Amino acid sequence: MIKKIQFSLVFCLFLFLWFQSVPCPAINTDSGPVFFIGEDIIHPKGMVITVNQINRKPATGGFGLGVGQAVKKDDLSINITLMNNGTSDRSISILNDFSLDLGIHHYNPIKDESSRFITDNINIAAGTQSRIDLNFKINQSENEVPELLFNFLDSEVRIVCDEKLGRIVTESQLDSSSKEDIAKAAKILIEAGRLTAAKSLCEPVLMRYPNDNQFLLLMAKIYNSVFDDEQTAYYLKKIKVTNMSSADEAEEVALMAIDIGYSDVALNILASFDAAGLLSNQQKAILARAYYYENELQSALNILNKLFESGYANDPKAYLTMGNVYNKKYDNETAIYYWEKA
Repeated sequence: MIKKIQFSLVFCLFLFLWFQSVPCPAINTDSGPVFFIGEDIIHPKGMVITVNQINRKPATGGFGLGVGQAVKKDDLSINITLMNNGTSDRSISILNDFSLDLGIHHYNPIKDESSRFITDNINIAAGTQSRIDLNFKINQSENEVPELLFNFLDSEVRIVCDEKLGRIVTESQLDSSSKEDIAKAAKILIEAGRLTAAKSLCEPVLMRYPNDNQFLLLMAKIYNSVFDDEQTAYYLKKIKVTNMSSADEAEEVALMAIDIGYSDVALNILASFDAAGLLSNQQKAILARAYYYENELQSALNILNKLFESGYANDPKAYLTMGNVYNKKYDNETAIYYWEKA
């Protein structure tokens, strides 16, 4: 009786941990909606913001204070239009309502001392618009895409300030754009939850290049985000292992396939990379999970035993998989041992 109670308690714990480990669709909810340069962004309170142009050049003087050394600086100017479509006047704080994310750094605007128009705030009357420049001093070594953050009242929006990507999204300039830039824009849209816009970028590319792994995976992500397992599986199955660029790409596809119940797809992909000796220990543990789901228990045991013998001991999911395997083999005592380790 005691063993049965112990088994039940540990099994309940296993179920809880298993549900906690199931991956969810990758939608960025940590920040506000994401838009692109050139888009008219309409705030619910009636304010419209449009980023018109971005200009970057070496800063006058060229250096700023760094941690223990001089850091070369650039001047980054972003021209924006603010239109008040509301029924009451609005006050915008230039220095407090805007900021910039660039790589791992966060920047606040600075006053342009060379301009005659120096103010911290701007009042925009109802039905009128203003065009202003936001000025930042940034590290010259930063090469990432700048993201402008606009905080208005209780809402924040992010604007990707890349003119090439902006033209792709706002003008659908797909024929003249590289696949890499289109994919970059689509990834940002998917992470922001703008799935219809992402789909409109990916579908024309796949019509021209039906076997392009990158865009097949992007389409799978789009459908996975709306829990359409059938369409997700359709695109995952079209991805060819021979066209994959890395084991990391294989891992991403495999995890998505396992998530929607197509462990056979994950198994075929990861087994090919494993045969070539290209999988990391973590990826081998995912392969063992795929073997388990496909009821190839001995193959799962072989992988996990080798992992644990090599000192791989910090992956709870690997121990869960091992417990599951022994549970399927009706060895409850060993199953409990590994579930408890998880």
